[in-house]
Amino acid sequence: MTAATLPASPPRAAARGVVLPAAGRLLWIEVKRNAVLWVLPLLALLVYFDTYRTVGGYPPVWTVRALAVPDRLLVDFAAFAGGFCAWAGSREGRRKTGDLLGTTACPALTRQLAALAGTMFWLVLAFLAAVVVLYVQIARVTAWGGPPLWPVAVGLVALVTICVVGFTAGALFPGRFTAPLVAVGAVVLHLVGTHAVNDPDMPNLHDLLSLGTSVPPYDLGVFYRVPPDVPIAQVMFMGGITVVAVGLLAVSPALRRRGPSAAGGTGRWLRAVSVALVAAGVAASVTAYDLAGTAKLTAAGWEIPALHDAASDRPVPYTPYCAKTGFEVCLHPAFGTYLDAVAAALDPVAAEIAGLPGAPVRAEQVPYGPPFYGSPIAGRPPVYEFTVTITWVNPAVAGLLVQQGLLSGFIGGPAYERSGNLGPAQQAVVSALLTVAGVSAQSQALNGPPPAPQVSAAANRFAALSPAARHAWLAAHLPALRAGHLTPAQIP
Repeated sequence: MTAATLPASPPRAAARGVVLPAAGRLLWIEVKRNAVLWVLPLLALLVYFDTYRTVGGYPPVWTVRALAVPDRLLVDFAAFAGGFCAWAGSREGRRKTGDLLGTTACPALTRQLAALAGTMFWLVLAFLAAVVVLYVQIARVTAWGGPPLWPVAVGLVALVTICVVGFTAGALFPGRFTAPLVAVGAVVLHLVGTHAVNDPDMPNLHDLLSLGTSVPPYDLGVFYRVPPDVPIAQVMFMGGITVVAVGLLAVSPALRRRGPSAAGGTGRWLRAVSVALVAAGVAASVTAYDLAGTAKLTAAGWEIPALHDAASDRPVPYTPYCAKTGFEVCLHPAFGTYLDAVAAALDPVAAEIAGLPGAPVRAEQVPYGPPFYGSPIAGRPPVYEFTVTITWVNPAVAGLLVQQGLLSGFIGGPAYERSGNLGPAQQAVVSALLTVAGVSAQSQALNGPPPAPQVSAAANRFAALSPAARHAWLAAHLPALRAGHLTPAQIP
């Protein structure tokens, strides 16, 4: 009877030569037979009805419409990415196949990474395809600026983070409920971040790391280039979370239980690398969190001093579009399609105050941003400066706002500059001038509560006067009206 001689362990290089082709074949199987393929049509419908239709209602500005990528488009993908990646990560533990797979040539970590990459491949590919279609749609209606890449980078990194975190959660806590919990959690976190950023009070600066954004000013990136400071911090923060999740995946007890150390890939070197990844990821996320706390709001957007490039503060040169029939109105070329509507809204109210001391001779669009109060009429000769706000999705409300802004800035005086509010007599005069300019009381009520009865009565009396009588009274009483020394009863 002879004793069997065990073959010597293959050299490490030879073992790698066996594992690498096997890993490639395993990855191809994961890509070819992935469950994500079955939901791509449903995902396409969701993206169309949510992201594309919503973006179509935004003004034709590249930077504004592109923000839908890390906001709406990502949230459309979030539940699918988190759920399917968690389902793939929990597959071996859920099916109790760890002992069986421990005898295979591929290390446990290789199997897990192949399953993660195969699932993430289709999600990332579908995400990029949706971005391309969205950007083509924007390019067809946008004549100013160019396609911004930072929103795509932020959205892509966020999608990868959701996939890796979901997969790690599935590997650590295999079960039937892990995938739906991760899917719901991904959407809930996005909604919580959106609510935090939209807080009516001054939000916590660290909320800027959230991808859920408030509705941006519609001239974002038009007068000034959008600083990439916050996107850089977001990428650092999410990238750190991704690295931590990869480190936990490699060093997790769930992986260490699958097969022997040599085959399972959980040797000392891998544990050391895993600990280093976790430490590096935590450091990156903490650094991004601290940097977000130093952000400050400017006319161009949020700036982080440590990441900011002062060269991007220079205004973007442009030649304004101007309507010179009647009251001159000038807009940025990006909003040239609104020029006729703005001019038609301002012409009648400008005619009511033309020739009075301090009356503006033209109107000009300026960037939206702080300070949010102050006289909109400045310079010599006086110029009415207005901004394009989110209400441009409703032309009726938009026209009323520019009309009210012109009259309020002219009639309101110092009190309006300090608080943005009008006194009762000033409200009555502004309302009367809007009425004779063709703005109904119902339209005026769209932008605030109904006025007090005495204010409405004074406005009706003043509107009933002849144009010459109104103009003469304003010429004589304008200083007292602007100073707030008149009451509604003193208005003829």
